Amino acid sequence: MATTISVLGLLLAAILFIVVVWKGLDVFTSTIIVSFIIIATSWMNWWDSLTNYAGGYTAFIGSQIFVLVIGAVFGELMAASGTAEAIANVITEKLGVKNVILSITVITTVFVYVGISGFVVLFVIAPIATVMMKRAGYPYRMIPGIIFIGATCSAMLPYAINVTNTIPASIIAEQLPGESVSLGSAPVLGIVAFVVSTAVGYGYMVYAAKKAAVAEGTVVDTTTPVKIVPTRDDLPSVGVALIPFIVVIGLVLAFSNVKAIKMENANAVVVLAMFVGSVLLVVLCHKQIGDKLKDTIGKGVQNGVGATVMAAAIIGFSTVLQSSIGFEAIKNWVLNFNMNPYITEFLGLNILAGIMGSGTAAVQTFFQFFTTTLVQKGASPAALHRIAPAAVTGMNTLPNAGGMVAQLNWMKISLKDGYWYVFVTSVIAPMVGAFVACLVAMVMY
Repeated sequence: MATTISVLGLLLAAILFIVVVWKGLDVFTSTIIVSFIIIATSWMNWWDSLTNYAGGYTAFIGSQIFVLVIGAVFGELMAASGTAEAIANVITEKLGVKNVILSITVITTVFVYVGISGFVVLFVIAPIATVMMKRAGYPYRMIPGIIFIGATCSAMLPYAINVTNTIPASIIAEQLPGESVSLGSAPVLGIVAFVVSTAVGYGYMVYAAKKAAVAEGTVVDTTTPVKIVPTRDDLPSVGVALIPFIVVIGLVLAFSNVKAIKMENANAVVVLAMFVGSVLLVVLCHKQIGDKLKDTIGKGVQNGVGATVMAAAIIGFSTVLQSSIGFEAIKNWVLNFNMNPYITEFLGLNILAGIMGSGTAAVQTFFQFFTTTLVQKGASPAALHRIAPAAVTGMNTLPNAGGMVAQLNWMKISLKDGYWYVFVTSVIAPMVGAFVACLVAMVMY
């Protein structure tokens, strides 16, 4: 009976978390409220539970703050220098109005792949996407859904600079020191997940956009060549703009694979690569950044710290959740799935992401508790690592996902008008891609 009440408490907490976050309550307060629901329904000591919350909160900050802060600074420098806009403009012009959805998908995939946060990408891409969607006759309300194609699927690729890629690598290296796992482990699985997920999301958005254009009478001639009008007259050349991207990716590949300089800590690889990329941006684009350098770095640090604190609050909540008898029951239920370990991972990560409202929290919790057991059941650590960024993406953007809510609110798009497209491209599509990757893993590993 006590276990049943505790499980119901977890479900109630997850539902309430969705409601209060969507209503605009800050994530820290929201997680404290739902933590007390779990504490009450599991008969836990409230002070010990809050101490556990604080432990999870501070531990996450200690392990991830440099990754998130340097990523945010890199993103702000990309925006301030004009390099992001320069690359986006060239891609958009080359692909044309008829391929506006493809343009947005490609741009966001490239940007998020090298570590720029999805929220920063939204700020950079949304104004350009708004103009392009209008020229193509497609509804404004669809832009977040399109942006989420690249923003969610890019993390699936090998060597993606994303916490859902770095966290599994770090935990596997800690729990299974004899296993060689890098940011690019099991690349075929990541590529399969990316291709399938992107195809599903992109295919649907093209269909939906064309259907809406016909229904709303906004169909336009898409054969006219596109000429983007830059928002500023000092944009760097696309060649210069690409240099920091290429260097960051090259350093990640080198530090992950070349024996002479290989780093075992995935976070260290990302931080060093992004730091070098940031320095290059300052050096190559000092004229464009000008006297905005101090404010740009300060904004990046502030945004990075804010993102870290928000994620840490959810990790704190997950620490309380993990101490409940209800979570123990759910964990045993997942571990006792009479199925392939990769399917167990797929289901387990989605369940945790849905309950916690955070892919970051879900992937950290899952690999802390399930890695060793799944490997003992025959799973390859490399395959588990590569499936994770795809599997955890599925339920990561339900209405309790703070970042997604903030993006829709910033664009002044209601849940009713815009969430369905986000749901298709960032929930359904990744789940399909991750499931296919699991099937491939069952054959390959």
